[in-house]
Amino acid sequence: MSEPSDSRSPVRRAGRFSLRQLLLGITFIALVLGNVISITRLRRAESELKSLRTEVGYLSPTDEDQVAVIRAPSDTPLQYVFRVRIPDGSDWDYRLAYSTWLPKGKTQPDWYSMIAIRPGESRVTVRIAEDPRDEKWKISTLVRDGAGVRRMGTTLPDDHTSTFRTSHDVISTGVPSEMVTLPLGESLRILDDRWLVNDKSLLLSGDRPANDDQTGVYVELQAVAR
Repeated sequence: MSEPSDSRSPVRRAGRFSLRQLLLGITFIALVLGNVISITRLRRAESELKSLRTEVGYLSPTDEDQVAVIRAPSDTPLQYVFRVRIPDGSDWDYRLAYSTWLPKGKTQPDWYSMIAIRPGESRVTVRIAEDPRDEKWKISTLVRDGAGVRRMGTTLPDDHTSTFRTSHDVISTGVPSEMVTLPLGESLRILDDRWLVNDKSLLLSGDRPANDDQTGVYVELQAVAR
């Protein structure tokens, strides 16, 4: 009497999956999809972070004895935004001097006033606009840091006001949209925008005096020994 034959062929047995194999396959697929989604989200977050840093003016880490400055974008005409970082514990104080007038024959503007910049990171806004409280045009400086907000403003001469209210060519130098660093104790002209009016000639060498009174927007980060 012959033995009963096994109807399950090797081919059919090889094509079957156990429950354990099925669960392992599903887990593997889920891990792969999860990694793909995580990588996509990470890249999107990195892109958004880069855009945000560009928008606000990001100061990357520097040495402890370096001052860092960067110019941030501004969508408002005659408004300038900077981020400044001053190291803690140094023997230097810093202040922000501002003006709209570079007199003939001088290499430095006649500074209207100064406002202190405290150690740490600060957001500086310089704006030329009409003050709605008294309808006078002013250059104003606002410094925002971890300790609060400080403001200072100066009324502009009438001829400067008329210049800023009309369109002219501008020669712009100073700190660009990329971070600039300097050693402690050094000063830095962070904004130097000069209005070209009535075809006035202009000497552009930074260490040479202007050959005529030059209206512009001048802001300098100045170091003062304690």
